Amino acid sequence: MFGKLSVTIIDCADVQRMTRFYRDRLGLKVIDQGENHTVFDTGNEGELVLESHGVERPVSIAFTDADIPRAHRELTDEEPTELAPHKGGQRFSVLDPEGNTITFVNA
Repeated sequence: MFGKLSVTIIDCADVQRMTRFYRDRLGLKVIDQGENHTVFDTGNEGELVLESHGVERPVSIAFTDADIPRAHRELTDEEPTELAPHKGGQRFSVLDPEGNTITFVNA
């Protein structure tokens, strides 16, 4: 395994409406919020991220604390994206066989 599967990302049309639902109806705690995103604590050391970027694949997942060089090298046949900065570390993504985005981050 390349890290911890600990983040679920939902790209949605109305972040504010979705935030109210997950915060007010489901009781998740907001740990970060901006104009186009809200990050919730899932209660199991993970995060649920709501964002509004208009992507084709509305749900994606992320592995955190990943060994980026190793994961990128071992997933070369999956055509990973180029390494990019992420919160003081790096990230990259691949698509699973159904076209869902899987992101790997080390920070």
